Amino acid sequence: TIIKRSDGLLRFTETYRNLSKIQKATKSEVLLVELFEHVQQLLQPTLDKKSITLDVILRDPFLTLQADTSLLEQVLINLVLNAIDAVKESPQPAITLSGELTAQQKIVLKVADNGTGIPPEVLDKIFIPFFSTKKTGSGIGLSLCKQVMVLHKGQVQVQSVPGAGTVFSLVF
Repeated sequence: TIIKRSDGLLRFTETYRNLSKIQKATKSEVLLVELFEHVQQLLQPTLDKKSITLDVILRDPFLTLQADTSLLEQVLINLVLNAIDAVKESPQPAITLSGELTAQQKIVLKVADNGTGIPPEVLDKIFIPFFSTKKTGSGIGLSLCKQVMVLHKGQVQVQSVPGAGTVFSLVF
């Protein structure tokens, strides 16, 4: 019991340290097509294993963004992993990763899924550190996403319909 509790406390401490140590973004020009390709390459084995379709939509293959590549990649990986978990019950599981320049000259990256959706009573809590609806979740993934977006002077938005799916938007 003591060993199990110690392990749990060590995991909690490590998780808290990781959440609080990101203080600055080292920005450079990021070509979104390369970023999306890298995320897709990294997660394709998991997607294939679970028979999940990942559509990548990027109308402008030359669209770039000033961002910290590794932090942004981590955010996208986290959002896609969450989507993978959300679509596990769907008869035809699908995730879409997209990017566009809006009429307001903002770059918006989206991760959308056709999964279970997020219940309205939980929606306002998902960005709170250590809040999780998953049995094995640490509750820092979405907190980390929000923190990274704040460092980029952007924001993360979520729209969800229970039973129909969820869309996370990263607005720069």
